[in-house]
Amino acid sequence: MAKARFFHNTLAAVSGTLKLLLKFKNSVILPFDSGKGKLCILGNGPSLKHQMDDLLFLETIDFMAVNYFACTDPFESFKPTHYVIASPQYWIKDKQQEWNTTRNQVFECMKEKVTWEMHLYVPVIAKSDKKWQKSISENSNIKINYINLSPIDDNPRFFTWFMKKHLVCPRPHNVLVPSLLCGINRKYSNIYLAGADHSWIPEISVTPQNDVLIAQKHFYGEDNKKNSLLSDKAKPMYSPGSQDTFKLHEVLQKFYYSFKSYWVLKEYASQSGVEIYNLLESSYIDAFDKIDLHELTSKKTH
Repeated sequence: MAKARFFHNTLAAVSGTLKLLLKFKNSVILPFDSGKGKLCILGNGPSLKHQMDDLLFLETIDFMAVNYFACTDPFESFKPTHYVIASPQYWIKDKQQEWNTTRNQVFECMKEKVTWEMHLYVPVIAKSDKKWQKSISENSNIKINYINLSPIDDNPRFFTWFMKKHLVCPRPHNVLVPSLLCGINRKYSNIYLAGADHSWIPEISVTPQNDVLIAQKHFYGEDNKKNSLLSDKAKPMYSPGSQDTFKLHEVLQKFYYSFKSYWVLKEYASQSGVEIYNLLESSYIDAFDKIDLHELTSKKTH
């Protein structure tokens, strides 16, 4: 039995490796960091609203934004050097038209607002959608980088070479996962997470009709009352591109993968000589050391 299991696991590993090698044509080698050595990834959690003033005080640091950030007022103040959109739903037609409209707005906001050089990272699937590429290409300041998001669960030491080439990614059930991978591969020495609350668990509820609802709050949620998809209101989670809602165990599994991926990235960062710090002490992410944001701002003033 043990030999059979070993043979099966070895065969699966070899098969997986061959599949990854076939994807080598889509490998990405990112240039080094801008020279500042430090990167701050701006999560869209509600705490970011209270961290912004202190973060803007940091001049010797690059910023990375994600998802809907381009359509918010602070976007042009931060002028992020990097921007990550990982959800495949941005490039597949969704049955909920409101989602399609909202996602298209992100690219329009980028096209209109970006007056500085910004690297945009999107999954390889985005290559097949020419509409958004045409829109972004009208702004020469935006440099597009395609990355593979083929998921891995563990064994980061085995997948180190593949992660460096962006052929795989720890399960990207949250955009911060590929964002961290991009930051590590850009050779930043220190990476800081801001607005990374991840405090979804207390926001889960189940109605008498057994509908599973969750309030995934963002720093811009209170200002988006007219857009139910971006508001703080509790709502169902939907399967990609459909109107099928997640069951409770599916919601929890999604969260499980996200939190586990951070531990995979912690080990990969350690191998790469990169330190990752969480700037929110109340964050639910338990993989990275937490420091107070004021520790960074106080160093700036001395």
